[in-house]
Amino acid sequence: MVRINRRTALALPALALAGRAQAQGAPSSYPQGYQDIVAGAEKEGSLLIYSIMSAENWRPVLEGFNKRYPKIRVETLDLPNSREVFERYLAERGTSSRTADLLATADPGGWVEFQRRGEVLPYESAESAAWPAWSKPWPGVYTVSSDPLVFIFNKLLVPEAQQPKTFAQFVSLTQENQSRWKNKITSYGAQFGGFGYSANFGMVAKHGDQAWKWFEQIAPTQPRWERSGGPMTEKVTSGEYHAGWFVSAITFWPRLNDPARARVLGWNFIEDGQLVILRGMAIPKGARNVNASKLMLDYIASAEGQMAFGRGGLTPARPDVEPGQGIRHTYSSIIKAIGGEQNIAFIDYKPEMVDQYQPFLERWKRAYGVS
Repeated sequence: MVRINRRTALALPALALAGRAQAQGAPSSYPQGYQDIVAGAEKEGSLLIYSIMSAENWRPVLEGFNKRYPKIRVETLDLPNSREVFERYLAERGTSSRTADLLATADPGGWVEFQRRGEVLPYESAESAAWPAWSKPWPGVYTVSSDPLVFIFNKLLVPEAQQPKTFAQFVSLTQENQSRWKNKITSYGAQFGGFGYSANFGMVAKHGDQAWKWFEQIAPTQPRWERSGGPMTEKVTSGEYHAGWFVSAITFWPRLNDPARARVLGWNFIEDGQLVILRGMAIPKGARNVNASKLMLDYIASAEGQMAFGRGGLTPARPDVEPGQGIRHTYSSIIKAIGGEQNIAFIDYKPEMVDQYQPFLERWKRAYGVS
C-alpha cells in the first residue's frame, strides 16, 4: 500500500497563507527569463513528488520552498521502496493518469533504467554550475544527497582497539575474532537487492579483486543479513550483533540523539573506501506541472535547499555546503574525515550495475556461501 505523507500535504496550505506576505521569490542571480518559470508554476499551483523520504526529511525543504513560492501547494508521497517510485510513475504514465511531477530516490540502477527508457526531461538547473560532473550524470538528473554507509558497533562488546576504521582492518578483525563474532556481525544482504546489492557493487568497483578476497575472508564468520538499517541498529544496540558494516548512516545517526543509545553505539567511516550512495532527482516527461517541478529541483540543488535537507536528516551533496545548523555531516566534511576524495567509493549511476546484476549476485553468493 502506498503511504501518503498526508500530514505534509495538509500542512502546506497553512504555510502558504503564512508565507504570502514574506514571499522571497527566485534568487536575483538566476537566468534572465526565470520569472516566466515562476509565473507558470504559480499558475499551475501545485506539485506532486514521489520519493522514499519521510515527512520529517521533507519538512525543512518544504518550509524553505514555501517561503520562496507560497502560491504553490506541494504534496509528497513516501513510497515503500526505491523501485516503486519508478514503477508507480510508469504504470500511471501508461494509462495517462495523474502522476508525479518530480521523482527523488536512492536507486542509481533504477535511474540508469529510467534514463534508458527516455523518461527524463532534460532540464538544465539554474544551480547546475555549482555541481560536479559525478552528481549530474545525464541532462536532467541531479543529486539530492550523498548518504554514507558506515561501520557501526556495540562499544560494550567491541573495545576501542577493535573498532574498525578501514575495510581491510575490519576483515582482519573478523578473522581474529572468528569464533567470538560468529553469527554476530551483520550487513544488508545483496540477495535482497537495494542497498545490499549496491553497496557490495560499489566496494568491488573501488577495490576490484581485492574486494572479492575480503568477502571470502569474512565468510567464515557467517554474517547474518538484514534488509534494512533499522533492525541492524536495534540488534547492535541489544548486543545480538556486535558490529555491522555498510550500514546507512542517515538511518543510524538519529539514534545517537538518545543519550542511552549513544553510550552503547559507536560508528566510523570506511577510510579506505567510504561508500556514498547518490540519491537522484529528475522531472519525468509525464509531469503535468513542469514549471513547479523546475522550481523545486532548483531549490533542492541550491545551497539553501541542501542545508534544508541536511536538517531533515540527509547528507548534503553540494560540495560548497558545510556542516552546522543541526547538520552532522556533508559531502565536503566526509571528504575531509577520510583523507581526500580518492577514498570515496561512489554508489553512482554506472550502467554496469544493471547490466552485470545476475553474474555479480551469483559471485557474491559464492563468496559468502549464501544459497
